[in-house]
Formats: sequence, C-alpha cells, structure tokens
Amino acid sequence: MWTDFSSRGADSASAAIQPCVAGRRDDAMERLRRLKHAVESLTVSDVLGHVAPDSASQDATQAADGDICAPASGDVRVTNLRHGEVLPYPLCLLEGTASGGATAVTVAVSDGAPASFAVVGGAWKAAVDLAPGSNSLTLGAIPCGGDATCLCVSYDASADGIGPPGTKAVRLVWLSASDGDGSFEVPPPPHPGCDVPHTAADGAARLLTAGRLMQAATAEMMHHQGLGRRTFRLVEDVTHHRLPHLTTRAACRMDGQKLWSHVFEAASGCARRDDLIDVAVMSFSCWDRAARKVRGHTALGGGRLGLFGGSSVWCWPANTAGLASAFTDCGKVDGKVCLDDGGRGRVWALAATTVGAALHELGHCLSLPHPCLTVAADRGGGIMARGFDHLNRLVAVTEAGRPLTGERPFWDRGCAARLRWHPWISAVGRVPPPGSAATSDGSRDGAETGGDGLLERALRAQKRLYDATPAVPMPKHKSMAAATPAPTPTTLDDLGRKIQGLLHPPAQDDGGGTSSGITAVSTEDKLCVLSGATLAPGRNPSFAPTTDGRLTVRVGRDVGAGGGLGHLGYYVNGDNAGHEEWVGGGMGQDGGPPAAVVLPTPAALRARLGAKATDKLVVSAIDTAGNMESMDYGTCNTV
Repeated sequence: MWTDFSSRGADSASAAIQPCVAGRRDDAMERLRRLKHAVESLTVSDVLGHVAPDSASQDATQAADGDICAPASGDVRVTNLRHGEVLPYPLCLLEGTASGGATAVTVAVSDGAPASFAVVGGAWKAAVDLAPGSNSLTLGAIPCGGDATCLCVSYDASADGIGPPGTKAVRLVWLSASDGDGSFEVPPPPHPGCDVPHTAADGAARLLTAGRLMQAATAEMMHHQGLGRRTFRLVEDVTHHRLPHLTTRAACRMDGQKLWSHVFEAASGCARRDDLIDVAVMSFSCWDRAARKVRGHTALGGGRLGLFGGSSVWCWPANTAGLASAFTDCGKVDGKVCLDDGGRGRVWALAATTVGAALHELGHCLSLPHPCLTVAADRGGGIMARGFDHLNRLVAVTEAGRPLTGERPFWDRGCAARLRWHPWISAVGRVPPPGSAATSDGSRDGAETGGDGLLERALRAQKRLYDATPAVPMPKHKSMAAATPAPTPTTLDDLGRKIQGLLHPPAQDDGGGTSSGITAVSTEDKLCVLSGATLAPGRNPSFAPTTDGRLTVRVGRDVGAGGGLGHLGYYVNGDNAGHEEWVGGGMGQDGGPPAAVVLPTPAALRARLGAKATDKLVVSAIDTAGNMESMDYGTCNTV
C-alpha cells in the first residue's frame, strides 16, 4: 500500500524513519515494476480467460515476478524455454541473460562442439539445431564463472515434415529457368557477398535455413501471444524445379503478377497440391545495372504459392551457425550494383527484410491480410505490416552495431488468433507444470491464480490505470498502401485498449433475440452469441441474413464434437480492421467457441471499425477444425 507523506510537516517526518521509508519505497517500486511487466504482457484473451496458456507462458509470468525461470545455475539464465519442453521443429531459438561481466555465452547440444554467442548489456540470443528426440543443452559463460546451465529440449520430428496424405505442410522450392543451371546472382567485386558460393545447391541450403527460421519464428511469435509454440510443418528436402517453358530472358521481361501466375500454373499439377503451400525462390533474378532495378523478381504470396526473387539470397545465412553473423553484418550494400530491398544500405538489414518478406508473403498464403492503420497503431502492425523488416531481432542482440532496443517481430493479435485454428498450423505436446493436466494440444486445462496471485494483482492495477485514463481516440480506417510503422502507443493507451474488452464484454443472446448482456444497450452494435444453436449443414461456416439486416454465422455439422467458431476477421478494403476470437474452452463454455453468432448491423460494424459506407467490408470466419468461409457484408455474397 502506498503511503503519502507529502501532507505532513517537515518536523513530523523524523530522520529516524528515513531509511525505513526509503526501503519501503524501493520495495514498492520493485513490486510496481513487476506488475507493470505482467500487465504489459497480458493480452485481451489472457484477461478474459479465453486462453489456457501453455507451460512456457506460465513460466514467463512467474519469471516476471522473480520466482522461477528455466533451470539455471552460475551466470547464465534461459528465459524463453523451460527444461523438458518439446518442439515440433528443429531450429531452437534461445534467449536469456548472463551476469558477472560475461561477454559471450556458449551453447553445446548433446555431444556437439559448443557455439559462441555474444552478450550485450547482459542479454544474449542463440540458435541451435536439434536432433530428433531428446537433446541436452549445456550453456556456459565467457569468461568462465559459475557452473554450467543445463536443460533438456526435445524435437518431435513426427510433428514436422510432409506427413501422411491429408497432412498440411509448407514446401520449399528452388526454381530455375529452362536455360539456367539454378545458380543465383551475387554482387560484383569488391562488394560484400561477391565471393559467396552460388550454385543451385548453395541456394537451396540458404532457402532451407530461411525456411527453418520462418518456422521457428512463427512458433515463437505464437508463444508470445500465449497460444503455444504452434507453427507449420516444413518439408525438409528442398525441391529443385526447372520451368520448362520459361527462359531467363522471358522471365526478366515479366512483371511480378505474370511470374506468379506462370509458377502457380506450373505447380498446379504436382502431387498432393491441396496439402502443400510452396515458398518458391527464383534463381534467375538478375540486377539490371543500366536501369538500376532487378529483373525476374517479385515478392508475392497468396493461395498455395509465395514467390520471391533470388537476387538477395547471397546475404541469407547458409546454415544455422551463420544466422547471427548474417543478421549482424554491418557491411554496406550499394544500391547501384545490387538490390537494396528496404533501402537501409546494410547487409544485416537486407537479410532481415528479404527473409522477413518471405514470411510476410507466406502469411498471405495462410489467409492473413495487411493490417489497416487502426491495427497497425499497435507497435507498427507486426509481420503483416512492415514488422518483417526486423526479423533479425529474433536472433541478434545488436542492430547496426548498437545494442538492440527496438520492438521484436510479432504477429498482431488478429493474425495469431486466426493462425491458432488454421489447418496449416500444428500444435505440439507440452510439459505441464506440476499440479495441472495437459490437454491433447498441450495447453493446460486450468490456470491456478490464487487469491492474491500475480494475475489478480495485475488485473487490479490494470483496472485502476484504465479508470484513470481518458478514452483513446482510434484513427479512422485507411488502406495501408505505404506500410510505414505507426508510432508506438503509450503504456497507458495500450492498457486502456487491452482492458476495454474486460469492462465491456459482448452482449449474449439466448437464441430468441433478447440481450442478456449489458443493460440499456441495443444489440444492433454488439456481437451476440447464440447458445444452443443448431449447426448448419455442410462443412464450412455459413452466413445467413436475419430479419433486421444482420448476419448469422454458424459452423457446419462436420466441425466435430466440441468444435465451434474460432475466429472472425473483419477486413476493410482487404485490410485487417478488427476481429473476434475464441481460443480456449469447449463449445458452449464461457469463452469457448460458439456454434453461432449474430453480427452487428453493417452500419454499426463499420462505425466500430472506422470504415466508410463506400468501403468494402468482408467478414471471414474460421472454425476450430480449420474450415474457412468469407462473405462481403455489403452484398451478402461469399468471396
């Protein structure tokens, strides 16, 4: 409890109690710091109880309160992984702290040789390859001090790779023209990268490393949203494909859309087409020095294909050991002699932008749109805006030669909640904390918070801050043609938006059209959940108009027992402008996936999203089985 001495006279504040007061103040400030950290890490779904956080998410909260972290002794601590975790991918991203003046951290996997990673400002990050099964990680500090830190992390290879028919996966494809050998372009001497080996095999190795990083990055960003380390399966063998009807000269005359269409048609007849999303790189992209532009190049994703030019592959890491150096290389990129995508003029920036752009385009293949400015106001909008420019921050502790201080890459909440149910995103079994049972997807079946636990204290502090904060005006919707990050919101503004859903929950509909939610509020501007609703015939979610001009969204009968709606996305002129999510619990339970909902009226929904009457408004639904359907709310036609 805070004690205010300001109204007391100077004589009443005895010097004898000054040390005590100072000590209490320091203790209170430390407790406030912990609460602030916990509050800022909460998402709306955490607050509402919609998310059953995985064990690692609980560890992160506990670590914020100074209780536990990954097993550590000596000078090295791991802050993002717990001893005994199981990952569905082989590239393990580690981060943590090192004390005692350490300048580097070494990580050895099982019996392998240790790799060294820099420590800057007491922080470090590392990336190591895991073998299938259990892996023993041993970490030490340089200069040596204290005992080694050991933890066990397992790679579940059965959750990765192409899998049996019907299993969804991402395939990496290295493309060559009919008259090419599959080699890729490197800059001329003496430019950095001029001596990089650039055969087809070298290009495929760099593509595989980039693919593994995108897979691990997806998992880490889902984890930071409290949704577990869910990610896509990755076909480990890179496919080499020659385009028999496309020469290098013809490709260099095509624009991005024509190149995408040509490659898409070429891949349409491949085996298991419905199970695979292709991330394809064109080896024949080349720099036109006279025009100072790259030919045979694009960055375009959608449907089952994300297509990219290969002119920047020379700066991509060739293997896991080269990740840190690739994303910290401060060598200059000369935009007169090679592509400088992103325009920042450094090798690390070019690598971050181009590998990050590949993940961005893969996001489009996973049905993720760009965010509108309202959504992008949250720390720049994440991967589906221009947050992909900062993919380097997942593996580096410096940027442009200086200690890293910027925002880490992330999926915005709407993207993460949609990916939670996407058929290409898998779950992995987790190690539950003592005293809780694990569900089939590894999430905990309940979270013990205690009468005076950190969550309750954080919520109380959050509510006090919200009550003392004026309403935050949100910007009107505007298409994000120039995807420049918006300013980072202030802490109080961010907390105000997070807590709004807790203070103003959606009205509930009992199936007969009467509101049982907030009193004296019309339901026309609320999302109404229909309890006991019948399921629609068929497989995909269906849309049906109501008598008052709204839409009812129902899941199909094939969704399976306990299924329901998982996510509703509201897209204005193609951009993500808002969403509803149900990421935990069973159908019919509080916060669980509903069988049916009634949307607000088009006018009310447009007002909520800041959209004009002339803007195209699309509602996209995905159920808990991964079935998707979208409808134009203006015309009531599926899209």
